[in-house]
Amino acid sequence: MSLKGTDPTPAASPPDDIFSHILGMQNSLSRSHKLVAAAILTQPKLFIESPIEDLAPWIGVSAPTITRFCRTVGCEGLRELKLRLMGGLRVGLRYIEPPTRPESTAEAVERVVHRAHRAVAAAAESADVKALEHAADIISRCRILYVFGGGGVSSWLVEEVQNRLFRLGIHVIPCVDHQMQMMLAATADRVDVVLCCSLTGRNAELIKAAKIAAEYGAATIALTTRGAPLADAVELPLILALRDEGDILSPTGMRYGFLIAIDILAYIMALRNSRPAQHMLRRIKQQFMTHRDEDDTQPLSD
Repeated sequence: MSLKGTDPTPAASPPDDIFSHILGMQNSLSRSHKLVAAAILTQPKLFIESPIEDLAPWIGVSAPTITRFCRTVGCEGLRELKLRLMGGLRVGLRYIEPPTRPESTAEAVERVVHRAHRAVAAAAESADVKALEHAADIISRCRILYVFGGGGVSSWLVEEVQNRLFRLGIHVIPCVDHQMQMMLAATADRVDVVLCCSLTGRNAELIKAAKIAAEYGAATIALTTRGAPLADAVELPLILALRDEGDILSPTGMRYGFLIAIDILAYIMALRNSRPAQHMLRRIKQQFMTHRDEDDTQPLSD
């Protein structure tokens, strides 16, 4: 039987995500413990760097209260709690501390549009035209273009490559499943091309698939950012000087830069093979006008 006023029984060891653990416990904490939790969740760096004699007056609780809080969240003491918080900060303070919010919806709109414009401009300025021309030549001659990606944006970039190039007569096989990517790479040969799309270029499974394809003679291309390990793993890197804005609440503008690069590649290929491309596009439009929409001024199913 526990007595009122005694230290609580230590909780089970907290999970690796200590911030989520504390956040999930907030509603069940005492008033003083909620103050400690709030200090950690809003200013974790200051909490970690401050000794307990500074923490107590800053938070507005006693030193023993901070010690009891540590035990309540599953830590032996303040030292262990700080070590766990330091581990949690590896993801970056921007995911924990309050963000700098736009002052109005109009400013939010302006931010999103400005970031999109900046990403498009950065992609256009940093794109290597000769590398894009080389990629267009290689892809135009291939039997099959395998397009690999993984994660959020990279996954639908794969579909966008297929959407842009199949209509030019390119046989495109998109894949976002890493196990299947490995198997497809193992069946590729010298008449095939593997194109890997990755915003970070740090996806180990994509790098593995590219190396497997190269082992069997397939040409390998990567659409990625500067300094990415993926760029070093392929024969022809298409590198864009893009970076994330750091606003975790806003969709990254980087994806617009990748889209413009795909559009540029598709346009180069269409111009280089204009007659076959026009014929293929005419066939698609013929069927749309026959079965769906007779307005020939509409985009070609874009």
